[in-house]
Amino acid sequence: MFAQVLTRCLQTCASLRVVEKTTLMELRKKTGYTFSNCKKALEASNNDLKKAEKWLAEEAKKHGWAKAAQMQGRSTTQGLVAIHVDGPYAAMAEVNCETDFVARTPDFQKFVEQLVRSCASHAKKLPSLETSIMKVRLGTKELEKLRIRDGHTVEEARALAVGKLGEQLAVRRALCLRGEAGTTLLAGYCHPQNADNGGKKYPCFGRYGALVAYRDLGDGPLGEEEMEELGRRLCQQVVALNPKSIGLLDDYLLLEKEEKERLEKAEEESKAEEEAKAKREEGSEESQAAEDSSAATEEEQPPIEEEEEESRLLFQDYVVDPSMRVGRVVAEGRIDIMDFERYACGENTDQSA
Repeated sequence: MFAQVLTRCLQTCASLRVVEKTTLMELRKKTGYTFSNCKKALEASNNDLKKAEKWLAEEAKKHGWAKAAQMQGRSTTQGLVAIHVDGPYAAMAEVNCETDFVARTPDFQKFVEQLVRSCASHAKKLPSLETSIMKVRLGTKELEKLRIRDGHTVEEARALAVGKLGEQLAVRRALCLRGEAGTTLLAGYCHPQNADNGGKKYPCFGRYGALVAYRDLGDGPLGEEEMEELGRRLCQQVVALNPKSIGLLDDYLLLEKEEKERLEKAEEESKAEEEAKAKREEGSEESQAAEDSSAATEEEQPPIEEEEEESRLLFQDYVVDPSMRVGRVVAEGRIDIMDFERYACGENTDQSA
């Protein structure tokens, strides 16, 4: 009789251990915390999975706050720039960490994604104005108060991430854009692009990011997909050559016209010189005199000054096809560039982001 009772007891204990192990594996998979912490959570919550998750979140928050306080002042020069575009709403954010290793971890990228999505949601709440674009910059203090999808504030989510990653994290700055629905087009691009993005276009992550707001003038040759691709390429242009302003299309077209006229004049002069050379070879004294005059004129010409690096977007060589400039692409595509913004992770800036 005693043997039967003992056997049933052992079987029951074994069954409980199997259940506990299964729950432990599930909790570890759901939360990403270590087995030892998950085990503590299950012990503290009587093997209840939901209570264990809540216990882990509270503990992580406490330890995260403590770690964040200890790490205050530590250098955060690495990190990511993230962009999210949702129709006429867009956001770009920068979050810094201490090492490139952490910047590449799924947990860090998840936090950055939560932040930039929260900023895009904030853009939807911006008031409608008479202007086609509403642009708001958010600094650290404003960002900390935003709420992410699970109900935590950004600062609470940062504390949780600090506790899990073991590095100081700094939510540095963000930009929220709201365009006029049906009129304003928004495009974003990050470089280098995150390889594992599950085929999603947004959010995107990288060391550099750019947002471009533009509009279709309505009488151009581009279809919807081509218009979207042009927006992406303009973002690549902004990332690559870091323009400081857009420039005026009329000014660019005038420059283009003047350059064409100078080229035609140079071709005419070259043709005339070739004709003079042909005559000279025939022994014409008049041709020789013309050559001497031309040579004297060339000697009197001042040296050509080196051109400064062009900072106006429309006047820059197009990175996709350097044989043309951005202004020509814009004119042929019949679009109007309304605004752009560029972030570089860790850059020094005087902007009140």
